[in-house]
Amino acid sequence: MGQPTVNGVGHQVIVAHAQKVELITKSNRKDDRHDARTLARLARIDPELLGPVRHRSAKAQIHLTVIRARAELVSARTALVNAARGLVKSFGQRLPKCGTYQVNEKLAEGLSAELRDVLVPLLREVESLSERIQEYDERMEKIAKEVYPKCPCSSR
Repeated sequence: MGQPTVNGVGHQVIVAHAQKVELITKSNRKDDRHDARTLARLARIDPELLGPVRHRSAKAQIHLTVIRARAELVSARTALVNAARGLVKSFGQRLPKCGTYQVNEKLAEGLSAELRDVLVPLLREVESLSERIQEYDERMEKIAKEVYPKCPCSSR
């Protein structure tokens, strides 16, 4: 646990971990004013009772945001691939098996012309998402090597 920080006006700031403050979470009295008094009393007695949260640095926060942004793209890609497979299946056809990172418009080659015309734009989007994910992968690799050299992933 890090030391509480002092804000710009000289007050000590403690960010409590809400689930670790049992006097509030298990209390039958749900009242903001009462909770504030309880927090203030605990902070005066022993700030460690609040389960203080240690905040990430701005640099670490942006690194985590890169990871989360990539995860969102992966999720979107998976949803689009599943949608494409479902749309094709509803016509009694199937897309060839492959990993989501391998999906591209060539997968539509075996489909009927009408279905292919509908599906190719969607598959292009999947391909574009794969390219963006690859860019994030490269960015994460660079961050790992430069900032977190002890990370096993940075030794690749």
